[in-house]
Amino acid sequence: MQGFDFILFGATGDLAMRKIFPSLYQAYIDGFLPSGRIIATSRSAFNTAQFIEELSSKSKIHIKNCIDKKWEEFTCGISYLSINLNDEKDFNALKEKIGNKSQNIVIYFSISPEFFMQACKNLALVGLNQAEVKIILEKPLGMDLRSCQTINNEIAKYYDEKQIYRIDHYLGKESIQNLLILRAFNPVFASLWNREYISYIEISVFETLGVESRGEFYDNTGALRDMVQNHILQILALVAMKIPSNLDAESIRRAKLELLKTLKPLDDENIAKNVIRAQYIKSGNFKGYLTEDNIKENSQTETFVGIKAELLDDNWKDVPFYIRTGKRMADSFAQIVIHFKSKESLKSHCNKLIICLQPDNQISLNLNVKKNGKTMEYEEKDLILNLNNASIMQPYERLILDAIEGNQASFNHKEELEVAWAWVDPILENWKERKTPLYSYPAGSLGPKESFELIKRDGYEWHSF
Repeated sequence: MQGFDFILFGATGDLAMRKIFPSLYQAYIDGFLPSGRIIATSRSAFNTAQFIEELSSKSKIHIKNCIDKKWEEFTCGISYLSINLNDEKDFNALKEKIGNKSQNIVIYFSISPEFFMQACKNLALVGLNQAEVKIILEKPLGMDLRSCQTINNEIAKYYDEKQIYRIDHYLGKESIQNLLILRAFNPVFASLWNREYISYIEISVFETLGVESRGEFYDNTGALRDMVQNHILQILALVAMKIPSNLDAESIRRAKLELLKTLKPLDDENIAKNVIRAQYIKSGNFKGYLTEDNIKENSQTETFVGIKAELLDDNWKDVPFYIRTGKRMADSFAQIVIHFKSKESLKSHCNKLIICLQPDNQISLNLNVKKNGKTMEYEEKDLILNLNNASIMQPYERLILDAIEGNQASFNHKEELEVAWAWVDPILENWKERKTPLYSYPAGSLGPKESFELIKRDGYEWHSF
């Protein structure tokens, strides 16, 4: 690919050092990164040599088996430019550095969304919004529907939708990418993927970590915004959407959007009954949330969310989707569990399809089989497909390469995010007005007892890991 340029705003930030540069390096040694230039930018007053030194000290530690010679080759293609996002003359310097020969320009915004609009305006002023330019936007895109629409509308003044890549690293995970193939090309699952054969679906994302050094950010965000509105609703869409006849970007994004539009709206009555929010409290050696660094006194920010969601879709009528996510949990994992129906006489023998997103990348089918020996008793066994291997591509590497190639299949369309925010907004408003309680759970536990009561009320239970 001729004339490739990758411009990274926020190049000295934590995300750039931990994820973006290691992913670019991996793509380079894998032979997937087109020949071209990487232009790192931030406000820091570095020259290129100083930036490479900073990059080497902070980024190499996040790369497995980093080869010094290859790293030196990789960093030879990196130059640095100090840019004030509010200063038009700095963008003229960027334009001059790029020149007019690039046929494929990717600009990655690893910066706070509050700077997106000004950066886009200044890029457009120097002509860096032509058809060959693509921009990658990091989340969060807004704090509610109104702010999300404002960002989208302002950016749309300078870039067409086909140039905009809203990144969600969950969509780059191998097991998430495998969901569509699993559903589309396995008749045994395709024929069972509906209300006739599925009793309920659960989606869980747990982290053992607390808020760590992100206290100020997290206290203004919370689990609903940080995890549910984007990652979990995207997973739900991929699990439940109708499989399009073509698995191209436009068809996949349209199918996700149509599914998200069928989310049953939540009013105060439904929120009180079907939404749980909670905050972790001190337990053992773990701090409570309110004593973490940079957390407001008496903060009402939730670190755990549990929701019973329903779809107004004929294919999923009466099939509940139970979602939960939390920080400072007993274990770290992300999984989707499909619970299949069984005959009344076999209620306790239901099969489950378990799609593990992390820490393991695997799919397992939970079966009931005969115990060994002179008995007709049964036991549960898992038929496991292990998708882990040395060549598995990490999410950021995959998504950056997709953007370079112009493939938007694993990126969010603006309407997807806006529909998701429209569904989440009533919950945020309810909590803002303190209409429903904020529960608590011991740090290092499986969450509040109310989340177990939520699912038990319907005669179900969370899959034990």
